[in-house]
Amino acid sequence: MLFYSCQAILLSLALLLIARQNGKFSNYSILYVFVWTVSVIAIRLKYGVDQVSFYSYDQQTQLEMYERLLTNGLLFSPQQFVADRYLIIVPVRIFDMFGIEPILATKFFQAVCLLLLYRVCVKFLEQNDLKVRLYHALFFVGPLFIFLSTLGLRDLEIALATTYFFLGQNIYLRQFSFLVLLPLRPHLAVSLAFGWLMPKVHRQFNFGKIYLALTLWTISAFVIGGYAYVIGRNIQFGNAIISPQVFTQESWWRFFSNLVGLQFLNFDEETVSMSTIRLLSLRLIFIDSFLIPICFVITLLSQKLEFSLNRIQVFLSFTFFLGLAAQTDFNSTRQNLPFLSTMGVLALLGLVKRGDNATLKSLENSSAKS
Repeated sequence: MLFYSCQAILLSLALLLIARQNGKFSNYSILYVFVWTVSVIAIRLKYGVDQVSFYSYDQQTQLEMYERLLTNGLLFSPQQFVADRYLIIVPVRIFDMFGIEPILATKFFQAVCLLLLYRVCVKFLEQNDLKVRLYHALFFVGPLFIFLSTLGLRDLEIALATTYFFLGQNIYLRQFSFLVLLPLRPHLAVSLAFGWLMPKVHRQFNFGKIYLALTLWTISAFVIGGYAYVIGRNIQFGNAIISPQVFTQESWWRFFSNLVGLQFLNFDEETVSMSTIRLLSLRLIFIDSFLIPICFVITLLSQKLEFSLNRIQVFLSFTFFLGLAAQTDFNSTRQNLPFLSTMGVLALLGLVKRGDNATLKSLENSSAKS
């Protein structure tokens, strides 16, 4: 345990170096690194070697992939590259060669991605004349992101690539981000491509009819996503192509519950095992899980705001993704994490812009009365 704690502290110092920009540390970065260090040590102290079973068994699955890499070596096969998540596992192996425990190395890479995610979002906001405050982080790297970064998963790598695809300035890095997503989560990459393509097909926006158009696009994206899942399963596993469940009450209830971050409000008990009261209580801790999607939808419907086209692109990608996810038994906030940072940044800009417009209008009215 002492050796693990020393490794965690050493890696936290590396995180501080990564967080340093222009010779300065942001308040968020300092607080985050402290919380991350204490959390990974506390999890190990409480659960010991069973920490891979904490919250998500996907940690155990990823550890098994790593053990296969040790046993079989690096297999140069496209199928193996995707199936065993080499993009995540190989860097962990390099750290293991220097004595860092694999599960801790995985958590470290998650933490690095969160800090880079924070940097991408802050840069985008500052380029659009918004001075970022500490509380603004709630919209793009809040409690949910911090919690998941303390686990040995791949969620933050995926979230970083997705967010840069939407908000990044460098076209080559945006393309690279898309390529990273292809082996990590192929159906998400397809969703991003769909969202990117749709606004280009429909460039002429008539704001008098935008709500009708947005309704039709929403239905289309959800339905196409459902069929894309069936076709993808056929290509990957040879499953029969059958009509997906896209026009059922349960599917659309799942869609709307995801728009407000309350995925557990389902017609059955397959998604979660905890009580609704407990899940609602957890939402108060992970407030970003519902604050972001709700604020995003509010600003999405305000078409006079800046970045309306960007919001439509993100929304259609998200809707397509939900159409895919609706064909599975999985329905959680974690599956939507890749979209949350981008949604949060665009929502924050929209809310600030709306507030500025309201203030300006109030001042103009006061001047007119004078």
